Amino acid sequence: MSTLTSLKTQERLLDRQAANSIRQQIVNRTMPPGHRLLEAVLARELEVSRGTIRSALMQLSNEGLVRQVAFTKWEVAPASVEEAWELYTLRSALEGLAASLAAQYASPAERDGLSRVFAELEAAANADQREAAADADFKLHKTIVAMSGHKRLIRDHERIILQVRFQMTHIGFAPRETRDLIDDHRDLTEAVLKGDAARAEQLARTHNSAEVKRLLDANARQPSSGTPGANTKKGD
Repeated sequence: MSTLTSLKTQERLLDRQAANSIRQQIVNRTMPPGHRLLEAVLARELEVSRGTIRSALMQLSNEGLVRQVAFTKWEVAPASVEEAWELYTLRSALEGLAASLAAQYASPAERDGLSRVFAELEAAANADQREAAADADFKLHKTIVAMSGHKRLIRDHERIILQVRFQMTHIGFAPRETRDLIDDHRDLTEAVLKGDAARAEQLARTHNSAEVKRLLDANARQPSSGTPGANTKKGD
């Protein structure tokens, strides 16, 4: 019997590892919006084939972090208030549905997990650890979405959250005060834990709508934002 092992799994792992490396560079601003992504350069730096890089870039394109230009060229996706507005309003719809489903169908173990995540957020916020609090904020929302048990929703939300973080970073959208994060998320967490589906959905939507308003208010104070029509849009 042959002892050879298929290399397909290894190839897929390399694709993911390359995508992870490039994604990190994009999210941490090392590769800003509009940055040219050259397959040959990336392949040399990561010591993988150009085919692996191309697969990684296709994955990041599906996530909305990079885009293909003129068929053979790649660049980091643009960042704008209008892009952020679209993502936040879409996020509001998805997280509202997820909160409702989570409140109705989550298991006791999943509810315990949500309580622990909120405790992480509370501890980080009380200690004024901004980065840790921001991470816990996103983790809490992702936890609620995972509790929904809705596979398509979970998949689409993961893509949107990556883009939300990208847009927030690159348009300079300042995070909330850490203490505000506790109040913002306590009622939502409690509604999900108590199984109050209607209130959980309302609070999830309200939370995101408040962020949309804050985004547009901040943009209104910047006359040269370069985003036509962004100030005329309304949060849901």
